[in-house]
Amino acid sequence: MQGLKKMLMNNTSLSRGLFILLSLIMIILTYFLVSIQSQIGVDYWDIFVYLNNSLKMAGMGVGDMLYLSPLLPAITSLFFRAGMVSEVTLFTISGVFYIIGTLGLYLLLKIRFNELESLAGALSFATFTIVLAWAVSGALDVPAIALAIWALYFTLRAAKSDSRFYYLAFPVAMLAFLTRYTAGLIIIPMLLFIYMNSPQKPDLKKILGGIIVGCIIYVPFMWYFYRQVGELFPFFQQFSGSASGAVSSLNPGYSLDNLYYLKNIPNYISSQASTDYINIIVPSQSEPTLLSYLILGLIILGLLIGLIKLIRRSLDYLKINGDNKKAFYIKTLAVLVLAFLLLFTYSKLSYVFSEVLMIGLVLAIYIMLRDLKLEYLDFDLLFFTWFAASLLMHSFHPVKVDRYFITMAPALAYGVALGINQVSSLVKYKYRDINLTSLALSLVLVLALISSTAAYMTHMPDEVTRVQSETQAAQWLAQYDPDYQNKTIASNRGPAFGWYLKKYVFTRISEKVTPQVFEELIQEINPEYYIFSETTYTLNLEGYHEIKRVGTVTIYQKD
Repeated sequence: MQGLKKMLMNNTSLSRGLFILLSLIMIILTYFLVSIQSQIGVDYWDIFVYLNNSLKMAGMGVGDMLYLSPLLPAITSLFFRAGMVSEVTLFTISGVFYIIGTLGLYLLLKIRFNELESLAGALSFATFTIVLAWAVSGALDVPAIALAIWALYFTLRAAKSDSRFYYLAFPVAMLAFLTRYTAGLIIIPMLLFIYMNSPQKPDLKKILGGIIVGCIIYVPFMWYFYRQVGELFPFFQQFSGSASGAVSSLNPGYSLDNLYYLKNIPNYISSQASTDYINIIVPSQSEPTLLSYLILGLIILGLLIGLIKLIRRSLDYLKINGDNKKAFYIKTLAVLVLAFLLLFTYSKLSYVFSEVLMIGLVLAIYIMLRDLKLEYLDFDLLFFTWFAASLLMHSFHPVKVDRYFITMAPALAYGVALGINQVSSLVKYKYRDINLTSLALSLVLVLALISSTAAYMTHMPDEVTRVQSETQAAQWLAQYDPDYQNKTIASNRGPAFGWYLKKYVFTRISEKVTPQVFEELIQEINPEYYIFSETTYTLNLEGYHEIKRVGTVTIYQKD
């Protein structure tokens, strides 16, 4: 025990050791995830778009939907230029972001919690089912949240110790935005945290400098957008669309359930293992595990203990500062009114309105509580804002996709660390200044997370039927018609076959229009081949005949 005490008292040594341990865990975890994903391949539509855009940026293809977030394809294109034209390249790059993001969260949590609590929080983020499913898939969500984590970390370092970190905070926030446009919401908790720490005039100059550097980073991408799509800021159209909530009910993720993400939090924390790939990437279709409910219970318990402490602290403040009662009650009333308005308008008006209300609510809470001299008030409000900003936007939008919850995962992981911290502060078993409760809870949770993740990964599928069918069908067509590059090809999964065939493939989807309209869309481009990747029904395409069926894929050729 003397050795343990000495190690725990040496926070620098312990922090370094746990950082190295977490790094090793993440490297091993990422290696196995990339190996599994490489066996599975790519199934999700959007990832084919990113791969095709990477080819375009590398000068090897025509790309698709070039107005989308460009950073991850731009990075991938550099490796494509070096000859590493493979899905595995994108998986590996995503894995690097996954590692960096988890390590950044550990450093961020360590500002508020001890080393072991921070380790448990960071590892919980890395092993949430929703994060595991998408970590190395090639999707934008995990790379974007990894950069957002570091943007907040640099913001905290700048506000608390060295304002020169603003020169990093805002550029990294811009990179997060360029990785996934919705990551731009990170600017809300950043600016609120800066405000709550009362920046001085020299700080404002560095903040402005950081913003300028961030804008400079955008310039080459602005030029790219102008050349490719004729717009300097193509994301404005996406923003206006999401703000209005305009979307077709035919969209696969269409849902008007405003509580969709809150209801599925247990599934996102830890779901039952499955050999069905759709249950992996859409955990809301699985069942939560016992560990999920235990972690959720820990989070709720930590929040309740913290709230009770806050109420007691407020009552003690009012006893000592009786003259301030009226002002405190007025501030409390303002908080309650804003909270009521936010709940009443939740998902009923544009999320932009809700975001404004949420910002007002956070500021009102801060103004109400700042005289209580709570040590981590700004930090706690930071994570509340982070969670709420993403929840409000994604809950308002009619398209509900499980992976969108990844933007809220770090705040949920913060709740894990907070739960351990608050429980151990209430139930103290100390040995020579060591809080054994915190130590035990953190270690037990870390071991549970590692064992649960290992069991989950062993049951992940080795392959997906549609992926295998599409890959083999594309290979067959390339052999059947060596001149296919000069032929017009269409498919209901254009980006997928565009990637496999390394050429532009038109997307024409029969199930989203009437048969007559679909025939007109086909005749409009008059393709030599139509590749149909579907299992639920057979396509009757006038003027075409079937030449090959490979698993779930049917290839039609013009008569």
